[in-house]
Amino acid sequence: MKRRLFFWLEKLKITPAERKSIVGLMIILVVLAVSNIALSPSTPFDGEYYHELEAQFRERTAQLEAEKKKRMDRYLPPTEKSPPMAVISDTITTKEEDKESDTQAIGEGSIERINVNTADQETLQTLPGIGPAYSERIIIYREENGGFKRIEELKEIKGIGEKRLEKLKPFVKLKDS
Repeated sequence: MKRRLFFWLEKLKITPAERKSIVGLMIILVVLAVSNIALSPSTPFDGEYYHELEAQFRERTAQLEAEKKKRMDRYLPPTEKSPPMAVISDTITTKEEDKESDTQAIGEGSIERINVNTADQETLQTLPGIGPAYSERIIIYREENGGFKRIEELKEIKGIGEKRLEKLKPFVKLKDS
């Protein structure tokens, strides 16, 4: 057997140094193959770790969905329920204004209108689409110009255009009844 191997290597016409390096590489290859088979591959994580990660993921997703719903309810209130309005008017109204407010309350689900000439910043923020920046701009505008004479003057405020004004009109009034 040894003789056959020797003659076979002679047919390959390789030098003794090349033979030694080939034999060394083959020995390393066999050692690595045996060690790979002998060592069982371990799983990176057990099932409990995955369940814990999934629970954390579901919890965080629920938090984010709740925050998103809260923002959407604030800026785009659902049509079936009335938006939260904090201002209640305690003044006496005339018969015509009573009829007008009654028809509006019936038609729009009892919405309390906010007076933009007297409302504070927090009250203005209850309007749909009006946040802290817009409410501050409304207050600055009314202080500089002595209040609003027409609802259309709201378009003079930076960021309030036709669409936003149309959304605000049902919720805004200029004078207390």
